[in-house]
Amino acid sequence: MGLTGCAGDGDFPTAPVTGQVLCQGQPVPHAMVYFEPLRTGKSALVGKPAFAMADENGNFVLGTYSLDDGAVIGRHRVRVDPPPPGKNSPGWTCPCEMDSNKDVMQVEVIDGENNFVIELPKASRRSRRSFDDEDEGEGDD
Repeated sequence: MGLTGCAGDGDFPTAPVTGQVLCQGQPVPHAMVYFEPLRTGKSALVGKPAFAMADENGNFVLGTYSLDDGAVIGRHRVRVDPPPPGKNSPGWTCPCEMDSNKDVMQVEVIDGENNFVIELPKASRRSRRSFDDEDEGEGDD
């Protein structure tokens, strides 16, 4: 087995993963990005999921065992959540679907550099919301 990815502190080798989250071609600031390894073959082991929060330009660097060590090498389902409350651009609305319970795409993380553009699907009319909705109920103490 010639996997040479960075093993970090975990049991599964990782490779660097960067990318950008887009909605209708525009960057999605502060979106939360998840890469969840998929089982291949008969193996019950798949590895630990990777996570990142995109910056104000929608760019992200994934981390699995540490902040920026990438993702486990292999096939992943990609999911995206809206920014956490207080981490958004006031008044910005997103016409795209962001729900960590729904797959946006599947990707293959290879040994070496990986860069992915995540183009979010258009949201149904019912699921559209303003990021200001997330801040409702928070006081200005």
